[in-house]
Order: sequence, then structure tokens, then C-alpha cells
Amino acid sequence: MIIEFTARHFKAPEQLRKYAEDEMQRLTRFYDRITQGQIILEHEHNAYTAEINLSVPNDKLNVRESTDNITKSIDRAVNTMVTRVKKYKQKQKQF
Repeated sequence: MIIEFTARHFKAPEQLRKYAEDEMQRLTRFYDRITQGQIILEHEHNAYTAEINLSVPNDKLNVRESTDNITKSIDRAVNTMVTRVKKYKQKQKQF
């Protein structure tokens, strides 16, 4: 999976980038046909937002989570995306 990382309105340290990419790699355990992943971290009005966009065959999956802590936002977004990926995989098995 190719991962693109973007930080908006703040400078993300290398440790945060590595953490976000490692969390994104977890998604491949649930569905191995993910071709591209994009994580966008944003800081605005004392809130951190983590947005994850995945490209899967014939579709795109999107998740956005906001909290007051950047790592908590990343964790929630990844956990929500795990649920979405599992649902997507179940739909693919039905056809």
C-alpha cells in the first residue's frame, strides 16, 4: 500500500508521521487489496482532525475523526476505518 501523509496548519514531527503510517499498515491485515492510503492531519481551533482515505478496487473509503489529542484522533480514525474495511470486504464476498 502506498501511503501519502499530509499535515495541515502545523508541522508534524517525524515520530507522529511514523506512528500514523504504522497505524495505517494495520488496515492491510483486514483487507490486502488496498492500493493507496492517504492520511491528513489537521489542527484547527484547538482540535485535531485525522482523515483517512483509502483506495480499494472500484471504490474509495473515507473516515474523519476529531478530538483534542492528535494520536487519539489517529487511533479513532483507524478503528473506524477497520470497521468500514470489514464491511466492504463482506460485501465483496457476497458478489
